[in-house]
Amino acid sequence: MARVCIVTTVRDPGLCLESFIRYHLAIGIDHIYVFFDDPEDPAVQIALKFSNVTAIPNDEALQVQQALWNVLYPTCEPHIGYEVMARQILNVETAIQLALEQEMDWILHIDGDELFYPGQMSASDYFDQLSSNISQVRFLNYEAAPEVFDIGDYFHEVTLFKKNPATLNPEFYTQFRSISGKSQYFLAYQNGKSAARLHPDLLPNGVHGFDVPENYTLVTSLPCVLHYLNCGFQNYYKKYAQLGNFPDYWWGSKSTPICFPFHLASRDAYCSGDMACMAALYQEFVLYDNPAINQNLIEKGILTRISYPSQLLSSL
Repeated sequence: MARVCIVTTVRDPGLCLESFIRYHLAIGIDHIYVFFDDPEDPAVQIALKFSNVTAIPNDEALQVQQALWNVLYPTCEPHIGYEVMARQILNVETAIQLALEQEMDWILHIDGDELFYPGQMSASDYFDQLSSNISQVRFLNYEAAPEVFDIGDYFHEVTLFKKNPATLNPEFYTQFRSISGKSQYFLAYQNGKSAARLHPDLLPNGVHGFDVPENYTLVTSLPCVLHYLNCGFQNYYKKYAQLGNFPDYWWGSKSTPICFPFHLASRDAYCSGDMACMAALYQEFVLYDNPAINQNLIEKGILTRISYPSQLLSSL
């Protein structure tokens, strides 16, 4: 039976971390490596309650270890201080070595506001049935469509999702705008997250994939990754408080501008101190609080209701 692990990097995840852990262990994930971007994060204590979770603070010991041993450190080092993706890449590389030592078979990299959703099957059953020539699976992501303004534990409370654009016909966006009145569909990435078959030379390739030959990669919409982006106004506000006044470019390079207008508008609203503007942005772009419109979008096949994670967590 395939042994599957998850690596994630979190910062002040609060009680949602416990739901993240309990859900993934319940669907058959064998081990979870949680890197805490803030070494003093009180949520470390949540992770320590679970024997099959390794909590790794971003302290001096980890930084020295990565500087000495990580192959990708020279590439990431100039960006470590301001670019979370640089730290995530190094953490994935570190987790690969830990997973090899624990004789894991597959490693999946997702964020702390995401869940791996294999439908009704277990994670190990899914990976077991993959052909031996597949060394990476790219799981398309669905983006949450929160239906209320205030949300605590989004893994429990959110069940409505926007389907990945790659699964929809080309006319969907016109339908979406006409029905919803919203000008943006996905507010963040839509190219999915990946799992890779472990081997000693495996390395991450960015935060969405691993360095494997392209013809050994399978892309699938089910299983998928459920992205609980900006679920609940307070969680949305906290996110931009953590990010602060980030630049307009990824990795500090003007050749790679950030092409997410909502992301940049949210930064500007937070940095201006205009809470009313942030609330208006949340209402306009994030919130799906009209049941009739939501039902119409579900019937058109643009939104979908996925209740299993919430139901599973309620049963644990």
